[in-house]
Amino acid sequence: MKKLIISFIFVLTFLGCATKGTQPSQESGEKPDVFCNVIQRPDPLLMGTWECNFSRVRSDLTKLDKNYVKYRLIKYDDKYALYFDRTWRSGRKKIREWKNWDINGQEISGPYGVRIFVAGSDVYFTIRGLDEPAKMTRIEG
Repeated sequence: MKKLIISFIFVLTFLGCATKGTQPSQESGEKPDVFCNVIQRPDPLLMGTWECNFSRVRSDLTKLDKNYVKYRLIKYDDKYALYFDRTWRSGRKKIREWKNWDINGQEISGPYGVRIFVAGSDVYFTIRGLDEPAKMTRIEG
């Protein structure tokens, strides 16, 4: 009987570990809890996962601030969801969450002047329009 109980616990533990990686999670950005406001369906080029690195001069300092941006735009049921990941102040500030930003064809916009847009066959990111737009790179995942 003791061996049966130990075997049962082993099987439950194994099944729990085997399914853990398939469960959607907020942290990994797999299951949206917020959706975008769609004015016009997004250009197919905006779909998927994109990232970029850029530096900018912080207004309160004279040194460069390293920034990293990554987003993933997916269609979930009949809605569009955007998971946004940004690191700035050289890694000391981070945002990783679903956003309810506006999608208008070739452009996605959010508060604080965030713009993700298509130009030709490329995707660019800018914030507050203060810096040159950063060209993004498509990534898997």
